[in-house]
Amino acid sequence: MSHVRTWRDGLRATGRIAAATLAIIGSLVAVTLSSASPRDPGRVAAIFPPWWSAARAASAAAAAGDISGAGAVPFILILRGDPATLGQRLHAAGALVLLDPERAGVCAAKSVLEPRP
Repeated sequence: MSHVRTWRDGLRATGRIAAATLAIIGSLVAVTLSSASPRDPGRVAAIFPPWWSAARAASAAAAAGDISGAGAVPFILILRGDPATLGQRLHAAGALVLLDPERAGVCAAKSVLEPRP
């Protein structure tokens, strides 16, 4: 019977470790995303679902605003548009997260088509 108890204790400990790890990762992601929110709502880096094709992400982005650059991966696009509606239009088009293109780091730094101020 002690063998079963040891196995269950190990499973519980693993569950606790996994829960703590997920809580830490979730907190880090939340802090990162909140600190990288767009400073200029008229210019954003939009992250679309990673399982979308590049064409689908580009089509969705183009429906919401003007594409001005691309990220390091095909589902991250940099857009310009009406500051009052760009974010709302991007979320409606399927964007998961909107970031400040300057603070997005390596995920949005591959190619920017517009000149930097």
